[in-house]
Amino acid sequence: MSVPLQGVPVGPELFVLLVVPVFFALVAVVVSALIYRDAKRRDSGHAIAWAVGAFFGGLIVWILYFVVRDEVGRAGSATRGGL
Repeated sequence: MSVPLQGVPVGPELFVLLVVPVFFALVAVVVSALIYRDAKRRDSGHAIAWAVGAFFGGLIVWILYFVVRDEVGRAGSATRGGL
């Protein structure tokens, strides 16, 4: 005798399938927008690339931007003494 497949997920399963991915996507959009705004404020020519990379690259790109953000754009070169 075969075991029938379960039906439509309800309760906690539905929460996990719908709400959790939407939450992570919303966090990615917000962080990408903040990175774009910061890179644009620093006159970076690659602000869009940073934002797209932050959206699709996730935590790794967020950390990378935080580490190199002083070197992004003209504001970064002024803080390094114009080197």
